[in-house]
Amino acid sequence: MADKKLLDILNLSTDYLKEHNIEEPRLNAELIVSSALSMKRLDLYLQYDRLVTEEELAKIRPLLKRSSFNEPVQYIKGEKDFYNVRIMVNEHTLIPRNDTEILVEEVIKYLSDKNLRILDIGTGSGCIPIAIAKECPNNLFFASDISNEILDTARKNADINELSGKIKFFKWDLFRNAPSRSLHDIVISNPPYISLKDYNGLDPKVKDHEPRTALTDEGDGLKFYRRINEIIEKILQPDGMLFLEIGFEQAEPVKNIFKDKFKDIKIIRDYGGNDRVFIGSLK
Repeated sequence: MADKKLLDILNLSTDYLKEHNIEEPRLNAELIVSSALSMKRLDLYLQYDRLVTEEELAKIRPLLKRSSFNEPVQYIKGEKDFYNVRIMVNEHTLIPRNDTEILVEEVIKYLSDKNLRILDIGTGSGCIPIAIAKECPNNLFFASDISNEILDTARKNADINELSGKIKFFKWDLFRNAPSRSLHDIVISNPPYISLKDYNGLDPKVKDHEPRTALTDEGDGLKFYRRINEIIEKILQPDGMLFLEIGFEQAEPVKNIFKDKFKDIKIIRDYGGNDRVFIGSLK
């Protein structure tokens, strides 16, 4: 592919991904080439006549090969735009979904100009508290996860988005104990809610590349909700708010789990019209 114009490289890259049955081959080719060349996607077409050097091709080829094995382009690029922030992703963290922005939006709407203590359980990449803190900085943010590798990524993402020190990240396995900290005004979680049965049928792009522990609870998909309900009085103030992402068929089961301890329960739908967010106030 030496001495090819940028447009030719895009076309050849698209053909290569198409031959490997990769979905949206053109989009993936644009994202990979723009990432390898440190360009914006728009600039690919503003500069389509420029020649691509052999050194640049050497950066593009391995990324295309990774994509041909169905590795998500977000992992190949190493980042994902989420709500109003840029999030670094790797093999330790789930790729932030657009539907999770609904959860962020609902928390931001509730916060308005309040000044509260907020806990995010299972923070992963840190995308949820980081996006909220960017919009509502006058709050105290705490975020937990079970491994140092995950927390290192979350801290780096806070740094990338100029929120270093704004969010207190800490290691915690909620199935072992409740944290010995002050009660919070808001608890948030996007837990692993895919059942083992559904996990086995996931798209290989997800199943083969994203961390299993961030996707499934190895059971019926409700294990984390039950545990949060068990310990909720140890982490949430009376009248405090609980915001949870849920699976599209989990609204009724999740409401049944929390109905005895929570009031003013609401279910918010995502952009596709599916049930996506549980909201409730602790009695």
